[in-house]
Amino acid sequence: MLTLLSKFTEALVLLMLGISFVGYAAFVYPFEKLHEKTNSEVKANQLKYAPNASNA
Repeated sequence: MLTLLSKFTEALVLLMLGISFVGYAAFVYPFEKLHEKTNSEVKANQLKYAPNASNA
């Protein structure tokens, strides 16, 4: 009985982690990338900290 409960708990934890990762990938990450592409402050920082090709 204890082994069954342990396996059930383990499966439940893995299921919850899987759902949270899939939820983040499907619903949060695309909006973060969209915000990054449209934010002028992010673009300014990308230009400021971009490696300079002439220094290579």
